[in-house]
Amino acid sequence: MPEIDDVITLVYEDGEEESFSVEDVMELDGNTYVILVPEDADSEAEDDEEVEACIFRVETDEDGEEVLVDLDDDEYEKVTSAICADLEDVCEEDEDEDEDAEDDEDEGEDEDEDED
Repeated sequence: MPEIDDVITLVYEDGEEESFSVEDVMELDGNTYVILVPEDADSEAEDDEEVEACIFRVETDEDGEEVLVDLDDDEYEKVTSAICADLEDVCEEDEDEDEDAEDDEDEGEDEDEDED
């Protein structure tokens, strides 16, 4: 997987620059994708407000430099589906851990009652 900096500055066609934090890097079907969030998004977003992320494919140009490439609609759909599936797995693992912790607490309470 290519080495990706923690902060990436994108330069738009009009010369305007915007810095992004690298939220995640993932491999899918032999390609590397980077998920970027505007650096100032955390300070501007309210607690219940969603922050918009950008997804790019990482490629190497003819000079050996890493470049970010926009995704077409089909590729975007494929990558976001994979991200959602990963998030569901993480959420299910968190729920399982929470249930295990609750079961452990319940068992501890039962033991306390038996001692009385």
